[in-house]
Amino acid sequence: MDELMQALFDHITDHLLEKYYGQTAYTERCITRDEIGRKLWEQLPSEQREQLEALQRAYDHVQMAELEAMFLASFDQ
Repeated sequence: MDELMQALFDHITDHLLEKYYGQTAYTERCITRDEIGRKLWEQLPSEQREQLEALQRAYDHVQMAELEAMFLASFDQ
């Protein structure tokens, strides 16, 4: 993304996106995900916890890339 598109994307994700969560099952899905993750975390030894954290960071990066792609696609429309 160029600087302008990045600034728009950052503004939307920082200030506007949250107001649209109520129109989706976002909150409920986050709660479910967190409950499952917490149960798994409690069962893992420390080195596997590190792997789980790395996996979560990778998922977070993929999710952010997907949001960016959605944002760019919406501008194309």
